[in-house]
Amino acid sequence: MWIASCEQGAENVHAAWRMTVARGAAATGYAGNPNVAALAVAGSVGAGLADRFSDLEVDCYWFRPPADAERLAPVRSLGGELTALWDYDQDDEEWSDDYRVGELDITVSNFLVSSAERFLDDVVLRASTDPVRHMRLAAFQRSRPLLGAEMMASWRARADAFPARLVTALVEQALAPEALRGWAAREALVSRGDGLALGDLLARAGYAAVKVVLALNRVYLPHRQLKWQRHLIAGLGLVPERLAERLESMSASPPKEGIQTAEALLAEIAALAEAHSGADISGFREALLERRKAIDPPLPRPDRPTQNSLLRNTLPTWPQTAQIGGGYFAW
Repeated sequence: MWIASCEQGAENVHAAWRMTVARGAAATGYAGNPNVAALAVAGSVGAGLADRFSDLEVDCYWFRPPADAERLAPVRSLGGELTALWDYDQDDEEWSDDYRVGELDITVSNFLVSSAERFLDDVVLRASTDPVRHMRLAAFQRSRPLLGAEMMASWRARADAFPARLVTALVEQALAPEALRGWAAREALVSRGDGLALGDLLARAGYAAVKVVLALNRVYLPHRQLKWQRHLIAGLGLVPERLAERLESMSASPPKEGIQTAEALLAEIAALAEAHSGADISGFREALLERRKAIDPPLPRPDRPTQNSLLRNTLPTWPQTAQIGGGYFAW
C-alpha cells in the first residue's frame, strides 16, 4: 500500500500550512453536521508532497445530497471567496466547489457515501478499469482524514484488495497496440526532425510503461496526468532498473537516443508484464517490432537502358531547320 511521505520523514512546511487551513475548514464548516460522513485532505497536501505551487484539495463524503448552504458553510467560516459552485456531474457522481482563502486556491470534491461504496465494488469485485473510480480509490489510500477516520480506514482496507484480474485488465489496456500508434515510423520521424510527433510518441510510450508498473505493483492511478511521477514510482518492487531516469531521458535526450531508450524500456516492460500477470500482449509485441523500411530508387543495370537514355533517344537530332517566310532558320 502507498503511504503518504509526510508520515515517513520530516514535516513538509508547504503541506503543513495548507493542512492547517483544511483543519480550520473541518472545525468550523463541517464538524457537527450530521450529513457529513467523512472529510479528507487529498492531492499533494494529503500525500505530504505539497510545494509552493500546490493548491488544497478536500474530499467530502455525504450521507445524502448536500444543500448549497452546506457546501458554502466552510467558505463563509474561513472568510473565503467563492469562485465556482458546480452542479452535480452525472459521469463523475460529484459536486465540486472552488474557492480562495487569501491566495490559496481550494477545491472541494463532494461525493455520496453510496457512490464511494459502489466505486469500491466496481473496481475490487468487478475489475472496472474506469479511471474515475481508480482515482477515487487512490484518494482513499493517499488522503489524510479529518472527519470520519473509521469510515475512511474501512474504505482504504477494501481498496487494498487489488485483485489479480484487475492487474491483467489494466496491463492489457495499457499495452494495447493502439498505444504504439505511429511507432513503426519512429526512425522516419527522427530523420525528418519531426520533434512534435516524436514528443507525442515518446510521451505515449512513457505513459504505457508507468501504467503497467503501477498495475503490476497494485497501485491505483491517482491522476490522469501522472503528476508527481518520481514520487509515484519510488519504492515500488516490480520496476525496470533506473525507471525514473530513463523516463526523463526519453524526453530530454536527442531524438535518436530517446527512441532507443524507449524501445529498450518497452521491451523490459513487456517482459515484466508477461512474467507477473496473465495479460495477453501479443499484439503489443508485434507492434513493438514493426519498423518502416527506408526505400531508395533501384540502381541502373548495365544491360538495360536507363530512363535518361530512353529520353535522349526520343529527342530530335541537331541541328534542326525550318522554312519561315522566304528563308531558312536553324536551331
